[in-house]
Amino acid sequence: MADEILEILWQWRFELTIAGLIAIVYWACARRIGYTWSAVIVASAIAALLCLPSIRRLLARTLRLTHWRRRFVRALVLQSSPLAKRQPKVIKAERVPSGVRLTLSLQSGTAFHELEHLCPYLATHFGAREVRVTADRTNASRVELTICSKDPFDDGPIPWPGVTGEMVSAWDPLSIGIDRDGNEVSISLIERNLLIGGEPGSGKSVMLNVLIAYLAECRGVQLYLFDAKFVELRIWSQVAAGFVGPNIDDAIAQLQRLRSMMEERYRFLDQQRARKLERHHGLELVFVIVDELPFYVANPERSKAREFGDLLGDLIARGRAAGIIFVVAAQKPSADTLPSSIRDLINLRLAFRCSTKEASDTILGGGWASAGYSATTIDINTRGVGWLLGESGQPELIRGYLIDDVTITQIVKTNGLRDKEDKDPWN
Repeated sequence: MADEILEILWQWRFELTIAGLIAIVYWACARRIGYTWSAVIVASAIAALLCLPSIRRLLARTLRLTHWRRRFVRALVLQSSPLAKRQPKVIKAERVPSGVRLTLSLQSGTAFHELEHLCPYLATHFGAREVRVTADRTNASRVELTICSKDPFDDGPIPWPGVTGEMVSAWDPLSIGIDRDGNEVSISLIERNLLIGGEPGSGKSVMLNVLIAYLAECRGVQLYLFDAKFVELRIWSQVAAGFVGPNIDDAIAQLQRLRSMMEERYRFLDQQRARKLERHHGLELVFVIVDELPFYVANPERSKAREFGDLLGDLIARGRAAGIIFVVAAQKPSADTLPSSIRDLINLRLAFRCSTKEASDTILGGGWASAGYSATTIDINTRGVGWLLGESGQPELIRGYLIDDVTITQIVKTNGLRDKEDKDPWN
């Protein structure tokens, strides 16, 4: 019994310490100026301290931390979990759009999976929608426990926020949506290529439009668009250096020009004694957006389809260091319509809803569906939600921004065709 009382007092130590300090000051003043004036002085001092934003933030942060420490320990005790004897220490508690995130420090002898196993029980205890635990990739003893009271994806489509700041550069990460905690998700396309796939209506085309909108607002960028449907990306043709529709001959010719540009750039880099294009070289970044890739690589004219695939594979493999970056998209991807010789060269993947696990693995890579990262589990009614396989090496669920035609028209009208002096000398 005594041990339990001491444990409770220890858990409330911060609040008890504050209350004790206030009581000591009050009684010390009361002995000299009386109880009434002592109460006035102590109350005024507390009010004055709380008027300071830094004090308020510190107090709120500490109270929130101690509150969640107690709730977390209580949850472990009620579950009769072995972790109750090896209690992970709550070292940080912060509010996130989806609820509360706790940063925990695991004691020696505790494995990540022990806490992961408790997530459903913790969700019940906290009355939460879901509890998720994420390992810290840099420190095995640190984990993040997210107690989700809401799902930011349930709020409906998220309008594209546009670009901010006077100087917009494609060398910087691009904001494409939010994650399950409501935090902004950004990707860097420098020296990377991106594969986007999913069934019709899942959000693939909207994501392409968001990426193009951002790039259209950037200076120092050339856009080349391949659109097998012709009408999907046609609206962007005025901000593009080149546009190709559903014509395999035109597509091959454009890739040949891009390969010539790549070779010229490598000669330039050789003169500069550089291995890759960097910002200070002053050349434009080249972004090539290929929508409906299967039309080109699985074209009925097999010899031309093979030539297109060979050119595309070469450019994806060698173009990154020369500042030529590809974003390719496909509906209903399969091994036949999305050759592994091209897919395996692309390091960023985004899988929107797919009808089969095989299609999901075609985009993300083999084995992810069986590991629990399957695009087949995405709700058909939540367009724009997909699994992003990025720099972390593990897929994360995101919801992409939505951009409407009015915004697109305004961007095209504002940016229009690039001035000749802005063009890349290797075009």
